[in-house]
Amino acid sequence: MPEKPLEPDPARSEGSAASARTPLAVRAGHAGERRKKKEKYIRGLGVGKDETAPAGFVFTALVYAIRFTLMSLGLYRRGMQNARNLRLERRDIFFTNLPAALDGFRILHISDFHFPRRFPKFAAAVGELLRAVEVDLCVVTGDYRYGYFGADDHVAEHLKTALAHVKSRHGVYAVLGNHDHFVTGEMIEEAGFSVLYNEGVLIKTDGGPLWLCGIDEPHYYKCDDLDAAVRGRPDGAFTILLAHSPERVRQAAEKGVSLYLAGHTHGGQIRFPIIGALVSNARCPRNQVWGRWRHKDMIGHTTAGIGATDVPVRYNCPPEAALLTLRRDTTAEQQETPQKAVERD
Repeated sequence: MPEKPLEPDPARSEGSAASARTPLAVRAGHAGERRKKKEKYIRGLGVGKDETAPAGFVFTALVYAIRFTLMSLGLYRRGMQNARNLRLERRDIFFTNLPAALDGFRILHISDFHFPRRFPKFAAAVGELLRAVEVDLCVVTGDYRYGYFGADDHVAEHLKTALAHVKSRHGVYAVLGNHDHFVTGEMIEEAGFSVLYNEGVLIKTDGGPLWLCGIDEPHYYKCDDLDAAVRGRPDGAFTILLAHSPERVRQAAEKGVSLYLAGHTHGGQIRFPIIGALVSNARCPRNQVWGRWRHKDMIGHTTAGIGATDVPVRYNCPPEAALLTLRRDTTAEQQETPQKAVERD
């Protein structure tokens, strides 16, 4: 029989301190326990390894093959420089079902920090990029750790440094990624950020109720529970889902999600003209690897992420923090093809 998820935490209301809520381990229930058991087995294979150690023999061979090829072509150093060229991208996203009073609602969407323990200056550089950014909501869609192995004790402080200058009217909400440990989420909450683990929270805006929900990462551990994430949602509430990867798109659309925010793919990280990304690192269509996309009536945004790991290079895919502005579209342009309607600037 499927496990019965815990009921949503009644204390999870906007504006309450993360440290004052029911502990993450309690809220996560059986799904959290399953995740920790999987972590214990997988991470146990890397005892004694540091954050730079790749996971698995095949993956290690692939990483070194890519590095060797790029070095042989004289492109590795340039790729590393590209990966440090941080950008703040501004994108409008249009909806036909957006409440009129939410027109202009601004969201800072960041993902895949991959904070290297040995380079704290990276967090400071992100903080400078985001200095003076003012938004209605800030969301982070996972992967705070650099690698699969090593300690977590630097992550929360690096995240605080990176977001120190961001002014978010409705706070900062986060979900876990496949590089993260469950304890990573606990440390983030202890630092004052709100982690959504198969649960949702009602954001009371001037434009009416907004349901913000998040699930555990669906790519690797697969302990996500979308049913639990939308439980308790008011009828008719505009719904935003945070997920580490764009791999629950069909299910989210069926649950009435309006906006799906994801990361994980790094936009492909290495992209070629015309061809695009060689590897998506996710079970999703190519158009969902980076940028805005549509699935039926649901709009999605996959950020290229702001960090890099394993092979810390980027080509034609700059690291980004995305400043999204929600727009209500009532024009005839909604009769265009879905992709054109979404990508209209």
